[in-house]
Amino acid sequence: MRVTLAMKPAARSFIPIEAESIIPKNLLSGTDISVWRGNRELRLDEVFSVSVEGEADRPEDVEVVISGDGTFRLKRVGEYMDGGKITILGDIGMHCGNFMSGGTIEIHGSADGWLGREMAGGSIICRGDAADYCASGYRGGRKGMTGGTVEVFGRAGVFLAENIAGGVVTVHGDAGDMPGAEMRSGTLIIHGDCGRPAANMKGGSCYVYGTAHGMIPTFRKIGTIQHDGQMLIHFTGDIANRGKGNLFVKDYRYLE
Repeated sequence: MRVTLAMKPAARSFIPIEAESIIPKNLLSGTDISVWRGNRELRLDEVFSVSVEGEADRPEDVEVVISGDGTFRLKRVGEYMDGGKITILGDIGMHCGNFMSGGTIEIHGSADGWLGREMAGGSIICRGDAADYCASGYRGGRKGMTGGTVEVFGRAGVFLAENIAGGVVTVHGDAGDMPGAEMRSGTLIIHGDCGRPAANMKGGSCYVYGTAHGMIPTFRKIGTIQHDGQMLIHFTGDIANRGKGNLFVKDYRYLE
């Protein structure tokens, strides 16, 4: 079953749309669901041109395709998603994939903040960039992502995978400051450069295939390892937090 949602042009296009109702499970019984634009509740067909092809009995057999010039205004798409697939043919707004536990979200553009916030399972693929707090917990929270996978083909913003406690996060470009801060478990892989990785980590593994700028001094150097055909420098820590995590970097620079 494929549900296609093509965004209609909106006169007040600067107002975000709260679209947490857009998950495959909710569309099994039809498209009679609502979204919110500001303080107005709107039917799905007031915001999108809606078409449905085929039938399904399970969320796993539903694909939702979202397109149009205004997809960047959609917030919370895929929240609590537990199966099926959402394909976004463009950029997406904040909190995409909040708390998801299953299924796949594929974003063909870039994603705003908190992509995959506190997700527990499933897969998120972002073909563009991901803004700040990707795969992290919300402000004041103690846990970020606990399971599943997030793959970003562009760059990521600051506090990538903060408080990560499981799962795998891969960024093919650079990341901003403080990726993997407070990480407890799981795996973080950054193919480019970043700043101050894995600060205050307790456990887990962080790989930086570029340069770690502003390297935290409270990591203990162990030696070198070969990983994926590259020589990486192995650190353990963060010893300031009695941590037993593993940090592997291609190169590093301490703050001057």
